[in-house]
Amino acid sequence: MEYTVKIFPDPEGDGDYIAEVEELKGCSAFGETPEVALKEIETAMELWIEAAKKHGKPIPAPKAGRLREPKKRFNVMFPESLLKNVDEYRGRHGMKRSELLAVAAEKFILSSEQYNAEVRGK
Repeated sequence: MEYTVKIFPDPEGDGDYIAEVEELKGCSAFGETPEVALKEIETAMELWIEAAKKHGKPIPAPKAGRLREPKKRFNVMFPESLLKNVDEYRGRHGMKRSELLAVAAEKFILSSEQYNAEVRGK
């Protein structure tokens, strides 16, 4: 499966790199180089999925498939201070505004108890 892996310098500033799998909450690995972090995240993903299966937890699908879905443009108004926070966050994580907002909206909807109850009720 092709999950979204982000690799970035450790903010602690010790020279290591962190790899995180966007779709697998809490799945991360460390390495002295980006290449080592990428190799380590492969093992971490296997263990994360194995643990989820063992405990009957859902395993999120890779978002790579959703990237091929048709996109629709729309305008949105934000308070200036919130837009500044959005831009700072996306800049630190190498994301586009639209990507960050789509991920945030999806996470909000999926975490909503009401939405989950409606989906289960169908």
